Amino acid sequence: MFKRLDVKIIVSLAMILAAMIAVYGWRIGSRQQSVYVQSLSNNLRVLSHSYADNAANFLVVQDYAGLESQMMNAAHIPEVLSVLVVEPDGNVLCNVQRPSRGEAPHLTYDVRHFPVPHGHEPSLGREGDQLVSWAPISAGNQLGWVRMALTLETARDLQRAAWRSSLQIGALWLLVGTFLMILVVRPPLRAIRELSRFAGELQDRKGAQVPVQRGVLEIDTLADALNHSSARLHEAEKRLVAEQERLAVTLQSIGDGVIATDTECRIVFLNHVAETLTGWKQDEVQGEHLDRVLRIEGGVDDADALRVLLSVLEARRTLELPGTRRLCSKSGTDRTVTINGAPIVDAADQLGGMVLVIRDVTEKAEMEEERRVLAHQLAQSQKMEAIGQLAGGVAHDFNNMLGVIIGHAELALLATDLSGQMQDRLREILDAASRSAEITRQLLAFSRQQHAEPKVLDLNETIARMLKMLHRLIGEDIDLSWSPGFELSHVRLDPSQLDQVMANLCVNARDAIAGIGKIEIFTDNVTVGTAERARVGDLAPGQYVRLVVADSGCGMSAEVMERIFEPFYTTKQLGRGTGLGLATVFGIVKQNGGHIEVTSSVGKGSVFTLYFPAVSASSLEVAQEKKRPAGGTESVLLVEDEPAIMEIGATILKQLGYRVYPAASPEEAIDIAENSKANIDLLLTDIIMPGMNGRDLSERLLESRPDMKCLFMSGYTADVIAERGKIGAEMCFLQKPFSVESLALKVREALSS
Repeated sequence: MFKRLDVKIIVSLAMILAAMIAVYGWRIGSRQQSVYVQSLSNNLRVLSHSYADNAANFLVVQDYAGLESQMMNAAHIPEVLSVLVVEPDGNVLCNVQRPSRGEAPHLTYDVRHFPVPHGHEPSLGREGDQLVSWAPISAGNQLGWVRMALTLETARDLQRAAWRSSLQIGALWLLVGTFLMILVVRPPLRAIRELSRFAGELQDRKGAQVPVQRGVLEIDTLADALNHSSARLHEAEKRLVAEQERLAVTLQSIGDGVIATDTECRIVFLNHVAETLTGWKQDEVQGEHLDRVLRIEGGVDDADALRVLLSVLEARRTLELPGTRRLCSKSGTDRTVTINGAPIVDAADQLGGMVLVIRDVTEKAEMEEERRVLAHQLAQSQKMEAIGQLAGGVAHDFNNMLGVIIGHAELALLATDLSGQMQDRLREILDAASRSAEITRQLLAFSRQQHAEPKVLDLNETIARMLKMLHRLIGEDIDLSWSPGFELSHVRLDPSQLDQVMANLCVNARDAIAGIGKIEIFTDNVTVGTAERARVGDLAPGQYVRLVVADSGCGMSAEVMERIFEPFYTTKQLGRGTGLGLATVFGIVKQNGGHIEVTSSVGKGSVFTLYFPAVSASSLEVAQEKKRPAGGTESVLLVEDEPAIMEIGATILKQLGYRVYPAASPEEAIDIAENSKANIDLLLTDIIMPGMNGRDLSERLLESRPDMKCLFMSGYTADVIAERGKIGAEMCFLQKPFSVESLALKVREALSS
């Protein structure tokens, strides 16, 4: 039977067509699988490197919860089966597993150690029915690996569908050949030719139906099989396109810019972020060279940066441009970015191009710069605070010694039997002690611990009264220009401190001018808002009075400007300055809630700008006329733990006519007050004493003597007095060292209050 021509033709044609369909199905299935795996490999490489960069950020700050959340988000991508984050030694940090595509991913801690690749290069390959990518986690040095595994189930489905269709068609054709032996040869041959023609056109007609003359069962069955195969191939292609679109959407959803090129550096893909950063649309630069779009600056020029990126293709390795760069967009806008490059290598280890990941770090860079400026300001403030505490620490003992010297010198000068030479020597002693007391006040002013008596002042009026004194200080060769501000607000400031500020600034300006020059002083009202706070330090937003002193002197270098407010620092010749002038100004300004800034450059003079909080004119205080020192006959309980101060204080008070009850301790003072029937008109007590402070002593004595007046004195700094002595601004206070005149005035003031 097999020798018959019709049988041979029918059987041979059936077998040939079956073989053709099988080969074609295998070819289509393999091709679709290869295209799908290639697309999956490219997208897996980009995804693994992107999540490796994200993992580096979490590992640097040790945010392992954020790391697990980020990897869980990655595991929700449809094709992802597992995401593993391991340290360089193989210790597992995060393990997200999905048993199959239809199940939800979950964190597992069953595996504690996982073998990692050798070296530091990324890798991509197939492991069984999975496509696996290893991406290094780097942040200066390698922190570990990210392993992502995608399922190849879809690829296998495509291949199985093609083979299944081919086998079905082959089987049907064998069946048709058997039945054709009993049929007329020509109609089946004509139908076979039609089917063969359709099979040849199937690649371009996926989903179409073959038009075959009906009537022969086998031919009809074969036609149905081809139609079914055509429909299945069409569905498989639609699924493949959908997978490609889903991966493209993933790339578009990444927060970093992604640019893909071919091996000639011609652009093939830009995601939305890359379009925003470069200013170019993908349609505008499709097929254009990379250097048209990527204009990089910072450290090296554009050509050098691009040459470094091209080495990704030459070396076939991942590369990161060091540091940050400025990316210039099409419109000319600059953004601060970091750039990573990686080669695109398919499953066959063929180089297909490279992918660049561009991260916009503009806001982060600005925050880092702002943080650096604030850190510098904090360090400078802490340094000045430490120096101030050191300067104020010597005040107490020094003031006590000066008080003894000044008191004895003044009492000695009151004697009538002194020779002229002895009086001159005593005056020299008194003058030296007074200058030493002035240095102590300057140290306290710098450390913001000087006990001040602020009053509401009009700076214009106060400075105008000082102009004659300032003219004498600076000399006739220097022109002094005064420009008072219009409707200037008032400030709360100790007048003596303002004298110190103006004198020190003008003397400093005078010393900076060689020969003829000019000093300008002007005032005005300013408003400090939120935007100006970074420039004017820690001032709260509000209204301020600005005082500016500018000179045409030699100016200062940046190195000198960093230290000008340090006590005892001076650039003047030996003997011409103590180094306390500007330190005093700094302390006074800060003590009164203000701010000082200086601008200067060598050869162009200096400008000192002072800000003082403005107060309302309704709070003006009426200045009391200074009363002439006078004594009295009242009783004074003097409490002082320093014997020398006790002696000189008691002596001065007795010479002024007062009855004095000396007490060397609070306990002795309490004993005198409780056991003495004499009337005590005034308690004059040191604030800081062993066992009990002066405020507590006064409260104890006022319980039994409610009409007694109180006057407190101390050589300690203001912060110590406030902390340990509980003395407020409303209390009568006498600062050590004191003179006979200041003691007499304060005693009368306290008794008259």
